[in-house]
Amino acid sequence: MILHVPHILLPKDNWEKWAVIACDQHTQDIEYWKRVEEFVGETPSTLNLIYPEIYLPLDDRKVLEIHKAISNCKNDLIDHGSCFILVKRSVSDKERTGLVVALDLEGYEFDGSDSFIRPTEGTIKERLPARVKIRENAELELSHILVLYDDPDFSVIPRNTDDPVYTGNKVYDFDLMENGGHITGYKICDEKEIKRISDKVQELGLLLVGDGNHSLAAAKSFWERIKGTVPDNHPARFALVELVNIHDPGLCFEPIHRVVRGVEPEELLKKFNARDVEPPACDLTGGSPVVGHSIGFITKDRCGMLVFDTPVHDLEVETLDEIIEGYSIEYEHDPEIVKEIGEKQGNIGFFLPPLEKSEFFSLIKKKKVLPRKSFSLGKENEKRYYIEARKITL
Repeated sequence: MILHVPHILLPKDNWEKWAVIACDQHTQDIEYWKRVEEFVGETPSTLNLIYPEIYLPLDDRKVLEIHKAISNCKNDLIDHGSCFILVKRSVSDKERTGLVVALDLEGYEFDGSDSFIRPTEGTIKERLPARVKIRENAELELSHILVLYDDPDFSVIPRNTDDPVYTGNKVYDFDLMENGGHITGYKICDEKEIKRISDKVQELGLLLVGDGNHSLAAAKSFWERIKGTVPDNHPARFALVELVNIHDPGLCFEPIHRVVRGVEPEELLKKFNARDVEPPACDLTGGSPVVGHSIGFITKDRCGMLVFDTPVHDLEVETLDEIIEGYSIEYEHDPEIVKEIGEKQGNIGFFLPPLEKSEFFSLIKKKKVLPRKSFSLGKENEKRYYIEARKITL
């Protein structure tokens, strides 16, 4: 069975200070993390149990501090036993429903093979050692991983979750810091319902890692290292994730735009085999034409749309990345930031359309993995916050 029922640990109180956004967010915004540090203060928080990637590289002293903080925080956590957690997240006028479970890492490979659980983007192995260092010798794991399943009939979790089996046992209900919206969690302990959900997910036959693949790959790498020296059912064989139905109306796919720095924009634009069209009112995020690809751009002097009538690749991101590979590239979610940076001397900003989520599973089956930074599950403030914890040691 690909799903494992995790033994969930949750804080007693101070929820808003406990829950911190994924470590790989706001990597260009030191002020964000300074505000978080000031807001948290000395209160127990997941901030002390993770390592925001803006502070990379990671040294051994910091690893020891994190492990010590993890050990010390156990007294601040309540054991909720073996259960799933149904999560309702309201942010940006949308509500998303997810299910916190543990996945069997024996069913996951991060090399793009035909495993039950698969990455959606290429795994950069150089990013794994820091995460593995934190996981090894850590007593607990937390998770910012979002894993997608394809369930148009809503057979795993129904659209209407008014049944008490889903929302009859509320365990948290609070506002997330830094405009993260509101989140509510409900404990699912009913054995029959847990088995029904597990069987349904098993029947679907494929899970895709939408966010947090490098964290899941680090968990897999650590499990492969210790496998054979520990019992088969060791807690480190499993990883905590949140499952989300790709058809959930609250789940949005956002593009990740590009800014190229330190170039002569017009010289770079000459490398594109495309028509250069000036759209009305400089509208650069309207998506692709009916045929071909379109990619918006902005420089200090002008803006326009690159139109590729007969593209070689399936996706706009592939068309763009093939040309700008090797340049100094910054990845941005917010088109306003792309505009602001792209208009500076020596820079050029590129705007990409979002992927169609209805075609996402068939796209991965065809292409195996996508180029890095091909898409984002929502905007930065919509990313998963660390809340639930579980033991990964005996």
